[in-house]
Amino acid sequence: MNVPLVLSSRSCIPGAVSPVGTIFFRILPGLVFVLQMAVFPLLPAASAMEAVDFRHAVSRTLSNNAFVSAAGEEAVAARRDADATRGYLLPSVRFEEKFVRTSVPAEAFGLKMNQEKLLATDFADVRNFNSPPPRNDFIAILSLEQPLFAPKAYFGYGMAKVEADAKSQDLYRRKEEAVYRVLAAVLDVITARQFVEVAGQGLSDAREHLRIAESLEAVGMGLASDGLRAKVAVAFAEGAKVTAENRLELARRGLALAMGEPGAPPVDVTGPPPEFPDPATPEGGEAAATGRADLRASSLRLANAGSDVRLRQSGYLPDVGLAAAYQVDAEDSPFSPDNRSWKVGVGLTWNLFDGMRREAELGKAVAELRRARAYDRGMRDQAAFEAAQADLGVKEATLRGEIARAALAAAEEGVRLLKSRYENHLGRMVDLLDAQTALDGARASRIRAENDVRLSRAQRLYASGGLLSFATSPEENGKEKIR
Repeated sequence: MNVPLVLSSRSCIPGAVSPVGTIFFRILPGLVFVLQMAVFPLLPAASAMEAVDFRHAVSRTLSNNAFVSAAGEEAVAARRDADATRGYLLPSVRFEEKFVRTSVPAEAFGLKMNQEKLLATDFADVRNFNSPPPRNDFIAILSLEQPLFAPKAYFGYGMAKVEADAKSQDLYRRKEEAVYRVLAAVLDVITARQFVEVAGQGLSDAREHLRIAESLEAVGMGLASDGLRAKVAVAFAEGAKVTAENRLELARRGLALAMGEPGAPPVDVTGPPPEFPDPATPEGGEAAATGRADLRASSLRLANAGSDVRLRQSGYLPDVGLAAAYQVDAEDSPFSPDNRSWKVGVGLTWNLFDGMRREAELGKAVAELRRARAYDRGMRDQAAFEAAQADLGVKEATLRGEIARAALAAAEEGVRLLKSRYENHLGRMVDLLDAQTALDGARASRIRAENDVRLSRAQRLYASGGLLSFATSPEENGKEKIR
């Protein structure tokens, strides 16, 4: 977040101040005050605002985030799809009850024979076959089918299980993405609040400079232009504070959005900022992307592409299955059976030629396998680049943090010296205000640098796939279920 704190007064005050300019400078603080009164009522009171710490924000995110919930449902659907595919390898048992009334000669003869009511007198007259009376039959059938050799079902079930595992890995990575977003939002709120404090410090310093200038002018030892310059500096400091508080409000709403809160009401952050492993420790060493969930998902889908080739090749093999049935026939009602019969058998189905569809599907599966290999390699190259980029980002942010702290110390000392010189009539107000502008910028740079250090370490954990395990317990991230 780049918050301008105080602009230099050198570019705003000419050498000679006109009466109109004097009036403008006198009413400028009042205009800023009116602007504050117009903006602040729109902001909710801090006491009425919900506040969460980092762990609570992560927990709420994993429960409320819509994209995490969608990925979770996709994982559940994939598991159910695997369960449904397994059904093609298990026995299929069906019960069927139906009522038939027919006068079709062949069917009427068959129903009478199934009911064991065929008599010798039925063969005495051919009209009994050609023009039979309508006949009823209540048919109850209990059937069983069991695949004995079904290669397509076997490969399909294996692929469905692997895809379910890949969806679980996708869910884990989606959780990591959500945690990274809420972490960035938490750091944004903390940084914005620190910017508000810095803006308040800058405003307090500007008012102190104005007090000194007015006190010197009152005793006849200061210039009127110095007081005007100091008033302009106060006005700009007040405007910077308004901007910082507005950005704090936006950061709080951004945190609510990252947490998945309905309507995204502003949410504040309590407690200290999260601390990440130091680069010098073993757990804070160079990022390794081999454990990332999205890479594991890619590996599983690559394996599935190979299984799909074998699935298409199995189309050249026959299917063998067992079938059995138990049938009850009754003429008057289903509860008064006339005959019971059964059958059992083994069948073989072999597709010898299907218009070259198998060959085309096999060629497509081979192309998909090559695509999966290329995609997997590209993902691993990208992950390695992101890991290296994260390591360099940590080193850069750490060095910039040290530079920002040194610059802040120098700016504070510069303001102290120039303030002392001005109070002793040895310096100019314009130099003091320039030094104050540099001090405000150094304070803001230090805050940005500290935030960048934390965010770069979080990026390293995210690039290596360890952010979710760092931010949550195993029960929350579901890692033990995935592996």
